Amino acid sequence: MNSKVLGHQGVEQMFTKALQKGHLHHAWLLYGMKGIGKDVLAEKLAAYLMCDTQSACGVCHGCQMLKAGSHPDVFRAGLIEGKRDLNIEQVRGVLAFLALSGAESGRRVVILDDAERMNGQAANALLKGLEEPTEGSMLLMVCADLERLPATIRSRCMLQQCSPLCDQDVRLVLQKLNPPVEDRYLDLAVSVAGGSPGAVACLQDRKIADAMLEWQALVADMARADVGKIDNWIRNHLKTVPHGLIVQMMTNAAYPVLQTPCLDADAFSRHESIQQALHLCARWPADVVRHSLRAGPALLACILQLRTALKA
Repeated sequence: MNSKVLGHQGVEQMFTKALQKGHLHHAWLLYGMKGIGKDVLAEKLAAYLMCDTQSACGVCHGCQMLKAGSHPDVFRAGLIEGKRDLNIEQVRGVLAFLALSGAESGRRVVILDDAERMNGQAANALLKGLEEPTEGSMLLMVCADLERLPATIRSRCMLQQCSPLCDQDVRLVLQKLNPPVEDRYLDLAVSVAGGSPGAVACLQDRKIADAMLEWQALVADMARADVGKIDNWIRNHLKTVPHGLIVQMMTNAAYPVLQTPCLDADAFSRHESIQQALHLCARWPADVVRHSLRAGPALLACILQLRTALKA
């Protein structure tokens, strides 16, 4: 039997126990932050259902077809590139597939990714299918923002929270990528991943990884940082390095200062200023999109405010 999905062994074990006992709920909702392997987990759960021995062995005919993406009893749906949401036609396709009889097995399985992106019509259509599931159907929904799903849908699913991975598991996942993240970048990747290997998979690209190493050095001591060098880095790398990682690196550098005790009013005021500056930095990626700001100057303004707060 294949090894468990890193970080999500508990969910996998609960699924297999329910399968063995014949008490498997018809809709499982896997939710948690992006980049932690919920889609990999969904594929693994589907493998248990399609496997000839219900063990996700990886070698039987059912497992081989699933691995090749050609199993006739498994259907995958998700957000179409360039589209804002999952529409009603996609959900109707999901429900139509679940209503069919199995071709190779006694089940039909749908993996519905980006479930939180369903529009209102799509969600209403799915709700009807959840209320009257067909025999042998299994819906595996993957969701990055549970609160965006209607409560009526959440209440009809087996909710399974998928937690961020521990540092050791993040490191293992990054080493197993093809190509893997190089060893010299692994410490950096783990430090900014926040438990999400997907968030730092871009460090497979050596140019991005080298740029992040340079950024790490520039912001290590933000209070004394060379603004000219920072401005030059922004001009050269802002378009290629994910904005979330830029912010995470700044946060990591400032965080130790916030761990020092506030022994007087001045220290408390300084901590408050740093927290406000970090909040501004955290909002920067979304503010750039929301207010059509120029990303470079907006980031530099955030950095200057954080630098001033740290120097106080």
